[in-house]
Amino acid sequence: MESVLITGANRGIGYALTKALVASNFRVLAGCRNIENAVHVGKLAISQRDLVRVLPIDVSSDESVAAAADAVSDRIDVIVNNAGVMPERGDEKIANIDFNHFRSVFEVNVLGCARVIRSFLPHLRRSNRPRILNLSSGLGSIAERDSSSYYAYAVSKAALNMLTRSLAFELAPEGITIVAISPGWVKTDMGGEDADISPEESAEAMVEAIQQIGPNLNGQFLDRFGRAGKYVW
Repeated sequence: MESVLITGANRGIGYALTKALVASNFRVLAGCRNIENAVHVGKLAISQRDLVRVLPIDVSSDESVAAAADAVSDRIDVIVNNAGVMPERGDEKIANIDFNHFRSVFEVNVLGCARVIRSFLPHLRRSNRPRILNLSSGLGSIAERDSSSYYAYAVSKAALNMLTRSLAFELAPEGITIVAISPGWVKTDMGGEDADISPEESAEAMVEAIQQIGPNLNGQFLDRFGRAGKYVW
């Protein structure tokens, strides 16, 4: 049975993915910034105590991520860097955008992923088939950028894509596969009600991706089904 660490597992895509993985017989470490507010995943951990463990982890804090890694003794087969923020309205202009938007998205969407990978790498190295999935977005594609909407979020996802691609070269000699993956446009607090798919639909597809991703896809930008070609850097 494989073990998966998911950040931002208390709601939205993270919670849906936790449920879908449990249904597919994975063990899940459900990382949540505030476990007191993680009511739904907490109930899931009670009902599925052999498969779900709630792990306090604030990806914006070096100390929190390090402490979370120290609290885990078993191997981890898959890391899903799902935690993310989108602080802006989306229509800001460079003349009036709050630069704190850039600071906050980089702290979580980019540095948060780097923190988690660095701290949990020893656990991942114990796996026979280690994989890392960094949740990205089509908004992070430089080649397909055709507007100025969501400045900070888009820039952070482009940076995350570069982090993913760079780590792919570093970690490949160890047999670790790392990809950027878009969950699709999902009906969450971030995606909004006009989005294309539900969190459950996105999660079901990503469970398939987690099961099939291997070294042949290392360093690629994938869709939610684990397919290369739809998204470009």
